[in-house]
Amino acid sequence: MKCELRVVSGARAGHRDVFDKSYVGIGRHPMSDLRFDAEQDIDASTRHAAILKSGDGWVVRDLGSTNGTFVNGERLTGDRALNDGDTLRFGVHGPEVAFTLVREEDEVIMPAVHAPVARTAPEGVPVVPRPPKSTSEGRRTDASPPPPPPAPRGPSKTAVMRAELSQQRSRLHSLGIVLGIIVIGALAVVYWQGLERNQAVTTVQQRVDSLAQELAQLRTLKAQTDSAKAALEVQLAAERDPARQQQLQTQLGTVTRRSAAIQQAQGVDYTAIRGQNDRAIAVVYVRFADTTQMWTGTAFSISTGGRMLTNRHLVRNNAGESPRDIAIQFSGSRDVLPARLVRVSPDADLALLQLESQGPFPAIAGLDDSGTQTGAGEPIALIGFPGGADGTAIPHSKLVTGSITRVVGDSLLELDAFSGTGASGSPIFGRDGRAIGVLFGGRGGGSSNEIVGLPIRRAMGLLGN
Repeated sequence: MKCELRVVSGARAGHRDVFDKSYVGIGRHPMSDLRFDAEQDIDASTRHAAILKSGDGWVVRDLGSTNGTFVNGERLTGDRALNDGDTLRFGVHGPEVAFTLVREEDEVIMPAVHAPVARTAPEGVPVVPRPPKSTSEGRRTDASPPPPPPAPRGPSKTAVMRAELSQQRSRLHSLGIVLGIIVIGALAVVYWQGLERNQAVTTVQQRVDSLAQELAQLRTLKAQTDSAKAALEVQLAAERDPARQQQLQTQLGTVTRRSAAIQQAQGVDYTAIRGQNDRAIAVVYVRFADTTQMWTGTAFSISTGGRMLTNRHLVRNNAGESPRDIAIQFSGSRDVLPARLVRVSPDADLALLQLESQGPFPAIAGLDDSGTQTGAGEPIALIGFPGGADGTAIPHSKLVTGSITRVVGDSLLELDAFSGTGASGSPIFGRDGRAIGVLFGGRGGGSSNEIVGLPIRRAMGLLGN
């Protein structure tokens, strides 16, 4: 018996899927089977819960979420059997999902879900034709047969892609042909996904459109911070209430530290940092065996031999499986290169990839695990793909400036900087242009942006032979 999950509240209200698999992952992670909005459904955890088949029925299991999983208003303390019509909530104020059993006799009369919408790709982006009964976004419901792999139409762009990939080493010839098809599908999927989250991408572009804009924002922030500092000093001098004086003193200390951090950032040569590292930043395309959908993130090359760092959550799905296909496309390059997963960190959100094409490859300026550039207030630069790849044949990375707000031992860097979906795996650079960390998540909104990364020393053990 299959089950239907229908989102009844939250950013994706109205979305529904039918499942007939033993494990259904639920959360904000982009590879979740039932995926919530990463920016708006923030009460739900990245890997929040799972629904599993148990005999002829289904059970729900919380996966150690931050805000808990609720069935009909009751918080889970262990696995719980699900009944037709149960309501699940992910977090106290999180998205709500209706659980329905789907019998075979119901499937005949069920309306099609996710009806495909006609879309037009921008110039230069090949669009893979879809089979008539498949669902949008490269996904399918279990009520329809799996779609065949995307097939090339004519010798134009597909033939060119195949020709480029076939020039790789002979042992990769057959893989190269398959990869060409995969990549064309990836570009189309990325574009389609970009249309659906158009508002989020527009916000990213407005915030990180160019390095000149970032530097202008620093100047504006410095002026605003200095103005706020002066106003607090005047209020503090005129205040006579001791409690209010203490409150103002705390606010003044916060504003003073922020002003100092911005002043430090203004003294960093971000143009040089970008020039040293931009060509080594890449989009990573990932596809797992149980889906035709392509996921994207950011990776960066640490050696001319093709070793690359990224996040573990990009290359492991909810079931702990490795991808069937991995491909890399460097910033500013048309070439899409095959890669393989070497290993993942057992205790950090990090993974090591290896390019399988003939090098040499671009590499970042270096890794700094000394900790001298990771103090609170230190300026940082992120180079990656917030908002995902831009849907063009040649992706271009974006640089974002910011500062470190807090260092939690050797385990975490808390940052004040803007980020977005697709930036996971971006390198965090210190003032001298060497990588001091790897971005892996966070929460943004309003006028403040809180994101988190791992110090680069956490990756050093991963890089062993």
